[in-house]
Order: sequence, then structure tokens, then C-alpha cells
Amino acid sequence: METQRESRVTIKRDLILHAATSAFRDEGFECTSMDRIAELACSSKRTVYNHFGSKEALFQAVVERLFDHAAELKQVEWSPDRPLEDQLADFARAKTLVAEDDATLCLMRVVLGVFIKQPELVREAIARAAEDADTLVRWLQQAHEAGRLRIDDPEFAANMFWSMAGGALFWPQLLDGRMEPEMRDRLTHEVVATFLARYRSASA
Repeated sequence: METQRESRVTIKRDLILHAATSAFRDEGFECTSMDRIAELACSSKRTVYNHFGSKEALFQAVVERLFDHAAELKQVEWSPDRPLEDQLADFARAKTLVAEDDATLCLMRVVLGVFIKQPELVREAIARAAEDADTLVRWLQQAHEAGRLRIDDPEFAANMFWSMAGGALFWPQLLDGRMEPEMRDRLTHEVVATFLARYRSASA
């Protein structure tokens, strides 16, 4: 059971992360100082450094939390009773939800900029995000075992799906802004239909 002191530490850490997220999102990584983060967190700079040894470490923690949230959206369980189209649309939809919140979208742009200039700051988080494909891999394996899909290489098929979903639904919004719901739904349908045209079992 968490003690009162541990609870206070957790709360303070979350406040610092929240403040850092806002600062990085609104002011960018380079322009954000630990003094500014401490101010937003209603804390001292020493306390911020006690929790996170550097601005780089704090930025990494913010990115990890962002990617953890994205991973949670992709937890789609295989169901033999739901249409394949609906289940795959849930995966594709998870790819777009991150880009549909304006605050998150701004933060993702900051992360992209940092990745281009200082890839080592987000490389580990990106590597962890790549493991998110495991959820879809398991789903594809189960669909294959159920005779609904014919997939010899689930990992390859998962990468293809995420590449299509990302190219159609995520990157355009990251670079150009949120798309209209009608276009988003149309693209989701096309991504799913294209994927199933390749992998759906003839007997399904």
C-alpha cells in the first residue's frame, strides 16, 4: 500500500509532468526552462531537479507518457462475434485519436521537431512505441487461427496496416491540421478495405 509520503511524491511528480507538458507544448523544447516548469508546477527548481535530473530527462518522461497514452488507445481485443471491419477500424481510429486533440497535436509537433534535431532524446520512447504493434500482431494471429484471415507473417502485416493508417490518418493531421470527420471516416474505411482485400480468408 502506498504511504502518505509516497503519495505526495507521486502527486508532485505528476504536477511537474503536467507543467512540463504544457510548457513544452506551448513554448517548445529549446525555449522552455526548468525555472518556467517549476513556476507552472508551483514548485521550486530544486524539487523539479530532484524528480528529474535534467530538462532532457523531463522531456523524455513527457514523451513516454504521451506514447503510453497512444498505446492504451490501441488495446483492441479480438472478438469472433464482431465484423473484421469494425475491429480493424478501432485500430485505425486509435491512430487518429492522438491527432484529434489540439493540445496533443501541438505536443506531437514539438516531439517531431526534437526528434529531427536531437533523436537520442526520443529514440527510446519511439522504440517502445514500435512494440505497440504487438497488440495488432496478436489480434492478427487470432484472426488467422479463427480462419477469418490468411496471414503468414503477422508482424509484417501489422507493420503494413500501421503504415497505411499512419500515412492516411496520422501524418496528414500532424502536418496540416485536423481533417473533417467525413474524410477521416472515408480514409479509415479505405485503409481497412484495402487491408482486408489482401488478407481476408476466402472462406470468411
